[in-house]
Amino acid sequence: MSEFRCLPLIVACLLATTAVVSADEPPIRFGPWKVLYRGSSKTSISQLSDDKFPFQPLDQFTITGEMATDPFRLNQVQVDGTWAVTRGVLHQANGRSAAIKLGRAEDFELEMGINAEGEGGWFLLYGYNDGQGHGLYNVTLKTSGSPWFVSQFARGHGLKGTDQEIARYECRGDEPILIRVAGGKLTVSISRRTLIEDLDLPDYEAGDIILGTYDTKYGPKPIKIYGIRLREPRE
Repeated sequence: MSEFRCLPLIVACLLATTAVVSADEPPIRFGPWKVLYRGSSKTSISQLSDDKFPFQPLDQFTITGEMATDPFRLNQVQVDGTWAVTRGVLHQANGRSAAIKLGRAEDFELEMGINAEGEGGWFLLYGYNDGQGHGLYNVTLKTSGSPWFVSQFARGHGLKGTDQEIARYECRGDEPILIRVAGGKLTVSISRRTLIEDLDLPDYEAGDIILGTYDTKYGPKPIKIYGIRLREPRE
């Protein structure tokens, strides 16, 4: 594959990228893409630093899911790991949990070329401000498939009754994933499959976008990332 690996497939494989809105609202028109990461087989970095890419590896970050004591659901996350690049592949280098702040936005589209095979858990937070916001997470189990969950947070903890299973999909190989937040609604697609469509996000506001892994009985998800890009609405 090319240096950007599966990210070029996103344009061809995923649904149209203009946000779906109700008939009485104007459509949200997104601006140009900003490339946050583009893998190159010639690049290897043992530990990422803030000055190499337009995103921020987090060395101090905590969040507690609603199912804090569950060995598989999003639980007590305390970042202790770092990130590295090996022959163009961005991945967790060590630790039981690692996180990256990709940016800050209200409405946005985020595309990644990713390999999320294997057991363990990973998450994406959006509209996240000082412990308040929303999140999507996925865990793959040895005997029970690969459920996807959404949750809402306040004061760094999952709000009671908001952590719910929303889809089932087990990732296979290198796949393009699109996460869209527009007009207070969440849509998620992997390859040609829509996992979540126009899910309401109560009390949603602009905030940080944070990608991370979390510890489970099987450890964190060994995600491999080949490309990341982000765009916001046109001004």
